[in-house]
Amino acid sequence: MNQFEASIILWIQENLRGPMDGVVKFITYLGDDGILWIAMGIVLLFWKKTRPIGVTVLLSLLFDYLIINVALKALVARPRPFVVNELITPLVTNVSPYRSFPSGHSGGSFSAMFALYKWVPKRIGIPAIILATMVALSRLYVGVHYPTDIIAGCVIGFICSVLANYIVRRMMKKLEERKANA
Repeated sequence: MNQFEASIILWIQENLRGPMDGVVKFITYLGDDGILWIAMGIVLLFWKKTRPIGVTVLLSLLFDYLIINVALKALVARPRPFVVNELITPLVTNVSPYRSFPSGHSGGSFSAMFALYKWVPKRIGIPAIILATMVALSRLYVGVHYPTDIIAGCVIGFICSVLANYIVRRMMKKLEERKANA
């Protein structure tokens, strides 16, 4: 499987890289440490109307971080594509060589995006989907993840968002019941 996946990355490297490298690197940096998504979640906490959305986004990111970065990356310790195949040249260098699976950038982006998408109008949700997808795909382009790393990150992010949405909606329901009974 690694060889097939590496061939995809090599194809991208040989056929798509060029003038867009700077733009794609910028997109991949947007996913670094989930800062963009964390900032969005914090900003949403400022207003009472959007506070549940902010809590959901941040809780989803927390679950995603614990599952991917604390547990799975250390447990699996999958070498990055450029470690296994010397023909692959990464465009970014600030990555640990043995923490490829699953993609934290993909997980964080999809975790936050799906958490947000359940609450907001499509005019906000669709750009979030596009941005999360661009961040995930940028990790292939820059040569630091295999396609299965990206897919696993996206799936884990989705699961974390479902769990966070469930918890926040249950908490809101209980708060409403307490207000009604008070």
